[in-house]
This record gives sequence, structure tokens and C-alpha cells, in this order.
Amino acid sequence: MSEASPLISETPLPANRFAFMERAALAFILSVTVLFIGALAGAEVAPGNGLTEVVETYFLDPHSTDSTAGDADYNTVDTVAYSLLLVSFVILLSAWLRHLGVAARDSTILAMLPWVLWAAIGEVNEDAGLFASGMGEWFVSPLIHFHIAAWVIGVGWMSHRAASLSEIESRTAVTQLSFVLVFLQTMIFLPQFSQHWTLSLTSPMLWAPIIGLMLVVAIHPLLECCSSIEQGLLQVGIGGCVIQLGGWLMMYTAPLAGMNPISLWPMALVLCGPLLIIIPLYFYGRQARDDLHHMGLSPGIIPEGITIDDWERQNSSTFERLEALSPRAVLGLPLVLLAMYGQMVDGLATSVGVEWFGYSEKHVLSEDVIQLANSAYGFGALKFVLAGLVWWIFASARFEHRHRHLRLLVLLCLLVVGLAPGLRDVLRMTLSV
Repeated sequence: MSEASPLISETPLPANRFAFMERAALAFILSVTVLFIGALAGAEVAPGNGLTEVVETYFLDPHSTDSTAGDADYNTVDTVAYSLLLVSFVILLSAWLRHLGVAARDSTILAMLPWVLWAAIGEVNEDAGLFASGMGEWFVSPLIHFHIAAWVIGVGWMSHRAASLSEIESRTAVTQLSFVLVFLQTMIFLPQFSQHWTLSLTSPMLWAPIIGLMLVVAIHPLLECCSSIEQGLLQVGIGGCVIQLGGWLMMYTAPLAGMNPISLWPMALVLCGPLLIIIPLYFYGRQARDDLHHMGLSPGIIPEGITIDDWERQNSSTFERLEALSPRAVLGLPLVLLAMYGQMVDGLATSVGVEWFGYSEKHVLSEDVIQLANSAYGFGALKFVLAGLVWWIFASARFEHRHRHLRLLVLLCLLVVGLAPGLRDVLRMTLSV
């Protein structure tokens, strides 16, 4: 008779070691970067070469069209390339955060939510032509994703430095920094908006920056539980959102030529409808989540020091408890519910926009689904199914303790590709842009 295999036979990699997939992600990103730079250089050194032609046809030309002549459709090549790059960046960034010892907290991802809204409003302002040439290109996909990443990384780094180096109380130092950064955004974006309208005492364009700066100070007492990075991201993100919202409100209250704003009912329908599903799910999963937390466990995260293979061989009360409660407890996690909510919002916004307001879908796969179903409602139904799939993935998947950052960043990506385009669509519909 063969001996039973031991329950613990492997040791997880140390936090400072990169796994094969993490090294492969780095190699892919570097390879794409070299090829892109080579294509740009090749346009001058050897015009008409194959690499340059591919980059110009499938990447540069659509981006240029989107920023100058309205929406340009995605194509299969750039869709696949952007998807692979997104996955690679998620894997690499999670490894980098783990290597630096940054805490894997849900609150850090929640602190980035204002930046999702900031990007969505900024894209709508660009769609409406509020930004001058040169500025508008920064709010066109995919450049908007690198743009917002630069803001998030910059704000997070400066907030951390302000808290650690300042001679005054750390939270106060971060608030002062946030005030300066929101004022900087005012100086950048207010001139873009004021070229279309005249400032007046009743103008949202005037009051938005003032309210944004006031909110930076007003929410200071509410952020005691946040780290310096989370505090800075929330304060600057919320202040920046209000500034961008000033441009959107100007288009709604004082439409530019060619615009015919409608009521806010599409926004109410798209944003509030999915809440009727999400809120009951939260209350259903909250008790199971709390039960796991009382045991020092997190849904879907196996205890530290155990690999996935070893975990599957466990036969303990901890194993049974985590496996039994995780499917329900996942519904008590705000980030998972937000990811599900984002998919529903995106699907509902596309359905309403295409079927009721005559919009068209620019993404290749989404358009294929609409054509196959012969209706945008089919795409909307699929997105609701995908929301359920998001729950199933996180209910059934198990992440090693060293992959906590990866789990959080996957949820952030789901928000970026679900909630952000959904918000953009509904904001555009309201303005008939």
C-alpha cells in the first residue's frame, strides 16, 4: 500500500521572488515597448516598413480619428493587444506591490473609485469637444488609461512622501498636498472649459472648482482610518471629479451647438436599476463574510504558508469552513459587488443607448454579440450573465496569500472595463453627445 501524500509538501515562493508568469508579463511588456518604439523610429529611418504600417493602421490611426473626428471603432488587432497588455500589467503590478510590501487592502482599491468616475467624465468632456487639440488626446482610449495611471501613481507616491517627510501631522500634510493638486487640476482644466462659455456667478464651471477644494478639506476628518496613499487618492480624486463635472454640467445647462440634452431619467434607470439586485445580495452574503473574518480568514484567500496544491489536500475545520462559506461570503465583499454592478451598468447603458437613442457599439466583441443577438438587449442580457460569472469566479477560485494584490487588481480591472464605460455611456446619453 502506498503512503498517503503529506498535507503540506510545498513552500510558497517568498514575497520578493517573481514567479514565471510575472517574469513573462514583464518580458511581454518590454517586448511590446521595444516594438512600438521601433515602429515609430522606423517611420523616419525606413518609411513603409511592415512594422510601422501595422502600428499606424491598427493603433495610431484609430486613436487619431477618435480624438479629432469622433468615435473610431476598435479592431481585432488592437483589441487583442490591449487585452494582453492589460493582463500583463495587472500581473506585473501585483508582483511589484507585493515586492514593495504594500498592504493588500480593499480600501486601497475603493480609494481609486473616484478616478474611475474622473476618467469617465473626462472622456465625455472630450467627446463633446471641450478640450483643445493636444489635451483631448489624453482622454481618448487607450491613452486615457495610461493618463489616469500616471495621476494615480503620482498622487499615491506624493501622498506617501508628504506623510513621511513632513514636520507637521501626516494627515494634515496629505490634505495640504491634495488641496494643491486639486488647485493644479483647476488651472489645467478650467481654461479648457472657459473657451466655450463665459464665467458668471451662477456658472457650474465657476463653482465646481470651489466645491472641489472645499470637499478636500471637508472630508479630512472622515479619513482617519485611511493610509496616507488612500487619503490622497480619495481627496484628489473627489476634488478632480467635481472639476470635471463642472464641464459636464455646463453642457447640460448651457448646451453647445449641436447638443440637445435630455432628462436625467436614463441615468437614473441605468445606475439605480442594478442596485435592486446588488443590495439584497450584499445583505445575503454579509453574515458569512463576518463569520470568516472572525476566524481570521478572507473569502477565497487560503491561509499564509500554504500553496494551492497543498490546500486542496487539506481535511481540517479551517478548510471546511472556508470552502463552505466562501461562495456566500464573496457576496458580502463590496469590491466583488462593485465589479458585478459595473457589468450590469455597462450592459444596461449599451442596451438603452443603442435601442432607444440610436448609438452604435465601437468594440469588436460587443458589436459581434449585438449582431448575433440581432438586438442590443442581447448584449445587455449577456452582461448580466457576466456579472454572475464574476461572482462564480471569485466564489470558486482560491488565491494564495502572496497573490492577494493580484486578486484586488483583477477586481479593479473589472471596474475599469465595466463600470467606467457604463458611466461614460450614460453621461453621454444624457447630453445626446
